[in-house]
Amino acid sequence: MIVLAVFLIASVVTIVNSIDLTVLTIYNYTRAFTPIIPRSGRLRIDPDIAAQVRRMPDVDRSIDTSGFFFNVNTVFGPFPFICLGVAPGDRDYLLRRAGDTLVAGRMPAPGEPEAVVSEGLVRNKKLHIGDMIARPTDTGTIVTVPVPVKLVGILKGPTWIAFTSQEFANAALPLVPHSLLVTSKTPGGQVHLGDMLYKNIDRVRAQVFAFNSLVKTLRDSLASMYLIMHLVNGMVILVVALMAGMLSNIYFTQRITEFATLAAIGLRRSTLLWHAVSETAILTTLGWAVGVLVNWSILSVMRGRVFEPRGMLINPSDPYSYFNTLPIPIIITLFAVATISWRLSHLDPVSIIERR
Repeated sequence: MIVLAVFLIASVVTIVNSIDLTVLTIYNYTRAFTPIIPRSGRLRIDPDIAAQVRRMPDVDRSIDTSGFFFNVNTVFGPFPFICLGVAPGDRDYLLRRAGDTLVAGRMPAPGEPEAVVSEGLVRNKKLHIGDMIARPTDTGTIVTVPVPVKLVGILKGPTWIAFTSQEFANAALPLVPHSLLVTSKTPGGQVHLGDMLYKNIDRVRAQVFAFNSLVKTLRDSLASMYLIMHLVNGMVILVVALMAGMLSNIYFTQRITEFATLAAIGLRRSTLLWHAVSETAILTTLGWAVGVLVNWSILSVMRGRVFEPRGMLINPSDPYSYFNTLPIPIIITLFAVATISWRLSHLDPVSIIERR
């Protein structure tokens, strides 16, 4: 029963957290650079905003880019992901910032409808080198391409990112708005720089995709879901604790003669209580450990076969999910302490032995 309860709670929390993990993985590139896109139908960032960005003391580079979008699979359904069109030098610079490297294929040729994407995107879309990553017939995306775009390279690293050549983006998509990719002088200062840009840039004329603002928006939108999850988990833990406590009481009743005999020969009731409660604690701890192992094993197998192809990124080792299961052994043990101590306080060993 404890194993099943731990598996139920841990798996539910892990699956709910997959929403958070999926979105943060998709937007992880904002840890490497901060995109600024024009608003109100503008095709370029206003010159005064671009100059303001360059004047900021923490800015290292401000890279002009455009590109096209292709859909990735998420728990919300198809989600647009941008393929950036930048010059080779800027592309290599951004890859170093993102921590990604080319592991298969090659980089896109200048002016050709080709792209290189991260392996996470490859798994998400079940692609292989030579497949088409975007087509003119694609629906539900922000900006479609006029010709099919071929996947020619795969990147490996912690950041989901995609690149095409700047020449192709400018020639094939001349009416796509150009954005700025802003980087900090040190990689560790990128998140702070994103916050500064978000606070200082006129958000009427430009939108700043800062990592912390995206996280806050996501967490606020998921607040109600997490509240429901905690309520359900609390009710499950309470029911399991009550049932386990009742079972402990039943088992104690079945062994009442044993405890009465031990009390009659002089064992202190605190020793008897410790003996009974320690057994319960050991069993519940073992049940919790087995439940954690079962949950990790099942989710590890299902991650690549069931969840990732459907756009759900899960972490079978998510510590938060297992932290939510810790009240199960604790509450069961406390319930056992309360019930067994009450029974021991009213225990009359002589009458029990005589009845036997």
